[in-house]
Amino acid sequence: MIGAIATFEWRYQVRSPVFWVGCLIFFLLAFGSVTVEQVQIGGRGNVHLNAPYAILQTQSIMSLFAIFVIVAMVAGTVLRDDETGFAPILRATSMDKASYLVGRFLGANAAALIVIGSVPLAIAVGSAMPWLDPERVGPFHLGD
Repeated sequence: MIGAIATFEWRYQVRSPVFWVGCLIFFLLAFGSVTVEQVQIGGRGNVHLNAPYAILQTQSIMSLFAIFVIVAMVAGTVLRDDETGFAPILRATSMDKASYLVGRFLGANAAALIVIGSVPLAIAVGSAMPWLDPERVGPFHLGD
């Protein structure tokens, strides 16, 4: 039962404009921080653009901003049933409260992780752009 609820919530979140706008904003900000000198997230220092330290610093700063997108996604999940009048129907079924809440949480959390996961993807794509100075880009390690 939890899997069916989590799958439903996942599909709902992926179709939401908040999900796609969040993914786009975080991807473009991280991509810009790697490929454009004027966009800087964190202190660059004397490290490669795709160094583990630079990736960690960009990811941690972007995670702070991701809190707002995640709250917007999850708050809609919490309020949606009561606003649409579907909550009494759900409470009348044989579904227990724990399965319902855990399934909703897992589905919304998976969608939120995809939004945050767009940052390292943007760093990997941005570090492969041909207009970057090869001396500023280190070797690509998937583990980083």
